[in-house]
Amino acid sequence: MTGKKRNARWRWMWLTVSLACALPASAEAQMGILAGYNRDSISEFLPESGFDLTDLTDGFHIGVFINFNLGTFAVRPAIVYHRVPDLVAQAGEELVKFDVELVEIPLDFRIRLPFPRVRPYVLAGPVLTFPSSTFSGVDDLLTARPVRAEVGVGFEIDLGFRLWPEVRYGLGITSLMESEVPVGSRVLRGDGSPRLDTLTLRLGVSF
Repeated sequence: MTGKKRNARWRWMWLTVSLACALPASAEAQMGILAGYNRDSISEFLPESGFDLTDLTDGFHIGVFINFNLGTFAVRPAIVYHRVPDLVAQAGEELVKFDVELVEIPLDFRIRLPFPRVRPYVLAGPVLTFPSSTFSGVDDLLTARPVRAEVGVGFEIDLGFRLWPEVRYGLGITSLMESEVPVGSRVLRGDGSPRLDTLTLRLGVSF
């Protein structure tokens, strides 16, 4: 990862923490941890004839969040590590396996339904991402701060502590990477702008 990417990542993390601290002191707040499964797909990219790129893979994510309940409305920023493994770029008989790792800063805006113990909710919000790859040929092609938009549904379950099971879908708004990948002595090219879409099953716990 380049120093420029690393510095940008820390600046945005600091901004997220600052915005969370600026929310009204009267808000009901909970700190929590989260983890789950993600099915990721590379969309908006069509490889040229003779080339191929894995467009679907299964990964995982873990992170921390802070939730602010403001009555029916709630705000929930988080910091999440998101791993996209087992991607393959192929050109004829040559192939390259690589992964993408993202540090993500989602900002969820939730609408909660008024039930006492189990509160269903819907959510939507932007996700700012900072991608990197252990394969340097791909890492150099990743864009600096791709943005995804996510929507989802879940339950806020009060058991003395709180459980947050939810399902989310994220649509890539900006490009994840350039439309070429080095594969041995060749370069995979194609039409379009590769974006990352993701389906997420997540469980959070807060206290």
